[in-house]
Amino acid sequence: MSGDEDRLQLDLTESITEVPQASSIALFIELMEALRGEERSFADLAALLDVDERTARYYADFARWLQWVRPAGDGKVGLSSEGLIFVESEPARGRLFATTLFNRPLVQTVQRLKREQFDDLSEPLATRRACLRAVEGMTTLSDATAGRRASSLASMLRWAYQPRRIDWSTGRPIETAATPFDFQGQSFLSAYAARQFGGDSAIYVGFPRQVVAFATGGGGSLQASDWVRASYEADSGAARWFGSIPINDSTLAVARRGGPDLRRLLISCNPYLAILVTLLTPPSASRPSPVRLTSDMYGLRLWHRDRELGAPLQALAHLAGNIDLISIDTVPHLMGRHVRDDLRPATDDELAEVLQTTGIVRPVQTSLALAPGVGSELRLPVGDGPTLWERSEPLRSALMEALRHRPPA
Repeated sequence: MSGDEDRLQLDLTESITEVPQASSIALFIELMEALRGEERSFADLAALLDVDERTARYYADFARWLQWVRPAGDGKVGLSSEGLIFVESEPARGRLFATTLFNRPLVQTVQRLKREQFDDLSEPLATRRACLRAVEGMTTLSDATAGRRASSLASMLRWAYQPRRIDWSTGRPIETAATPFDFQGQSFLSAYAARQFGGDSAIYVGFPRQVVAFATGGGGSLQASDWVRASYEADSGAARWFGSIPINDSTLAVARRGGPDLRRLLISCNPYLAILVTLLTPPSASRPSPVRLTSDMYGLRLWHRDRELGAPLQALAHLAGNIDLISIDTVPHLMGRHVRDDLRPATDDELAEVLQTTGIVRPVQTSLALAPGVGSELRLPVGDGPTLWERSEPLRSALMEALRHRPPA
């Protein structure tokens, strides 16, 4: 057996390679195409892919880890029967890649860690943290190596979570948003759930009139460039701000269409709506929620059992502070701009308008009660990720604890 073949067998069977180090889906697809119908050495692959031989080994090992590449003797590798199916079935590549990756024990551990935290399965920061925890728990790699491998795995998982966002013939991302939940930045519910993985950056929250314009006017009057993201850095990156609804072609279509997708988008992204809906949603069909919203001659009021918490936005801001959120009226990423209507903080009446216009609540005598079916919508999955009910569990627990021990005045 030649020295090259010894190295090949070592690279493809050492336990360390069970956490492969390949991060570019485009380069991976190039490697698979290069092996179409021909076995090649690492040197040949490096020349074809215009990379060094070490990188060619990394990507061949990732393909081996998926069981799509096999040693072929004489220091070469070739496609397995499963790898050949991937190469020759271009329309099915996304599905095959996701299915195969999710069947790997390491990735199943990552999935379990994320589901236990009720986090957004496609959110990049939480994905990397779960990957790191899985790699650290399943290997004896050094901290630095574990970090690199976790980052690589998280990069590949991105395309397994969102296979429609890539051209599987080239590996190039497709820029247009595929769903109303595919936007720049992070949703509030994802960010709050990810806190369980650690991190001490501050979270600012608000309820700008942008949400009102988006939810009740279809978003047509808003400047998309100002609201393209779901989250914005504040205090020079030391904190993040959540409050606005991201604007792109897909979310604007949802705003015009209304219905469950609009409700899910609003609840996912705006902290005040997320907190209020979480409070109003009964824990089960047989147990009513201890929180209610009233609307009578005294105006809008939020209640916990028989205790008045106050006007909704004021009470929600107080509750936000009790769960380590910082409520602010300004929009940090637009500070210094002319104060347009959509930059101003919304009022309680506008909050009620959003809730009723979108069908989140309906009037019932002197209350604004959660509309029939909304609680069920929260428990329905969107794609392959967890439900909004699952994602909001960390928020629900924190709010109930705050109401028990530190009720708003």
